Amino acid sequence: MTATVTPPANTPRLARVDPKLRMDDYVSALDFYIDELGNAIDRIIFVDNSNADLSPLQALVDTRGASREVDLIAYPGLDHSPEYGRCYGEMRLLNYAMVTPTILALPEDTIFWKVTGRYKVRNLGALVGARPANAAFYCDMRVGRSPWMDMRVMSWTRAGFEAILTNFHEEIREDENQGRMGEETAYLRLGPRIGSTPVCLCLNREPLIDGVRAYDNQNWSQGRQRIVYHLRQLQRLVLRRVIF
Repeated sequence: MTATVTPPANTPRLARVDPKLRMDDYVSALDFYIDELGNAIDRIIFVDNSNADLSPLQALVDTRGASREVDLIAYPGLDHSPEYGRCYGEMRLLNYAMVTPTILALPEDTIFWKVTGRYKVRNLGALVGARPANAAFYCDMRVGRSPWMDMRVMSWTRAGFEAILTNFHEEIREDENQGRMGEETAYLRLGPRIGSTPVCLCLNREPLIDGVRAYDNQNWSQGRQRIVYHLRQLQRLVLRRVIF
């Protein structure tokens, strides 16, 4: 779970800036994922790059009796201009997290799932179950008028991350890419990094995201977005039957 409890002032395209509201989001999401322990996931690693006080999360972990399965990490990782973009910050966080002692101590064949920490992926079990067994890197590269890499939910092996995402944040700075959103630049820059690494760049299930979007304070799973979810899921199922 990636997190920025206290975002920098003047961060572009960010409306949800109140640290208390954001912490409430993270507590709610962590509570949801604790319920998934032993089912879809075996362990939770929560990483915040704003060096925030994580005591509300620790209190939840203690209350739920999940201290053996949940690791909470906070570190000062926002020593860069907000103009670099939030995608830069998140990818840099992942680069930091993957070499922490907590993660390095995990088995070599560990499969990692990354979720934006304020969001609950309601159908996480279905996504995990549909993951291609041989994919070292698994994510959605969405095609449209503005193609973009969906960074809300991704999965990789240790080797897949090392081959594809190590230091990827350095290539997606918004201030160096004419202000283009980081997800759009990531779509353009990921291909040359893949090489011979086995990847799947289309999730076999549409993620059902429940959570408030940071840029406009609207929920991903309500109103029109819920209709979009069902249409996209139907599209995936139809295309899968045609292609496979």
